[in-house]
Amino acid sequence: METKTNAPAVSPEIVAKLQDIAARKGNRAAAFAVLNGATKRATGGALSLADLPDLPCAMYAADEIEGIFQAHGIHAHTVADARELAADAVAELLAEEGFDLESEGNE
Repeated sequence: METKTNAPAVSPEIVAKLQDIAARKGNRAAAFAVLNGATKRATGGALSLADLPDLPCAMYAADEIEGIFQAHGIHAHTVADARELAADAVAELLAEEGFDLESEGNE
């Protein structure tokens, strides 16, 4: 698996939190935690994943992230890759819901 070098650093606390979620509830729950975090970051905390409809882009990303965690474990590199997948999926999800994230920072 190739990790993107431009991905922001992942703190040990985040890795530990996701490992705990996976241990208690499974890799799928950890995948949704990553997607929820991406939603909160993209919306400045205004929305969570639960506020948005279940669209295929989010389900596909959850499948991909879960697969990464199952195949490679949860550590800084896999979480960075998962965050990148989640950010892309959330951007698509928000765009389908009418949010224009690109222009929001330019006003």
